[in-house]
Amino acid sequence: MEAKCDRIDVLINNAGAAFDSKLLSKELTVREVWNKDWDTNVTGAHVVTETFLPLLLKPSAPRLLFNTSDLSSLEDASDAKSPFYKEASAGLPKPFSPVAYQCSKTALNMLVVNWMRLKKQDGVKVFGVAPGFLATGLGGNPGLLKKAGAGDPGKGGAALVAVVEGKHDDHAGRVVREYGDGPVQKW
Repeated sequence: MEAKCDRIDVLINNAGAAFDSKLLSKELTVREVWNKDWDTNVTGAHVVTETFLPLLLKPSAPRLLFNTSDLSSLEDASDAKSPFYKEASAGLPKPFSPVAYQCSKTALNMLVVNWMRLKKQDGVKVFGVAPGFLATGLGGNPGLLKKAGAGDPGKGGAALVAVVEGKHDDHAGRVVREYGDGPVQKW
């Protein structure tokens, strides 16, 4: 890659996958869903970062971004007042929940923290970006997501651009967002 490119100013880990719904159709087993979600959302992001790190260290003000999720907040997931807190009634079956996706994005937040710690002295600003609930292909049906209240996918791009342009520089090492109760997502 270095033969084709002399540096990378901004590396955006934007890959995301949620295979959880494949459990409902029985297309995948629980293990397959977890492996696929984690392989894309965590392992893939780490491998891409490791691969391009030499080029990312060349510019004077590099940025490393990880596209995460508002579902990745442990604090929101455990707060009964949060819209992301969902308590199930006793007994079986339990309602569907994208728990493999949610856990993989929480792990991605740990990558944000670790890369920030490892690259801070190199001048790399590291961010997680939670774009919000958007009508993308991630959930399999953008039209259905839009009917459920999902926003325009362009908002996700705008959130990434805001970080690239320095709007959130004082929040480096955290998960930032352009919606909700503040610019920094709770851990």
